[in-house]
Amino acid sequence: MLKKCMSLFKLGQATIDLKLDSYELKPGENVNGFFLLKGRWMKQIIKRLECDLIVQNQEDKTERMIESVTTIYMSKELTPDGSIEIPMSYQLPDDLISSSPTVTYRLQTRLICDKSRCVDHDEITICG
Repeated sequence: MLKKCMSLFKLGQATIDLKLDSYELKPGENVNGFFLLKGRWMKQIIKRLECDLIVQNQEDKTERMIESVTTIYMSKELTPDGSIEIPMSYQLPDDLISSSPTVTYRLQTRLICDKSRCVDHDEITICG
């Protein structure tokens, strides 16, 4: 009964965090780091991990996906209080414009488990 209540309120679900070597990058540069998956109170089966590069325009309030960074299909068990590190490397497109107060970039990561999903956003700065 307690597990059902926790599941309903998404308590105890796994979390994802993208850890990057640098958050300030140039167009065409490699983004390096790792995904840190952490278990909470319940065992989870990890089905898929997805990460996309998103650009947001503050002036017209739009955002769009530039491209998919990675999609990893898996069937891994994440134990309560356990963790998994998955290395990540990605080359930014050469044609990105510099970040500004009106143009921002982020890496949006989704972790899909057997009974839940969670999302993480990491802003990166593109320097011309």
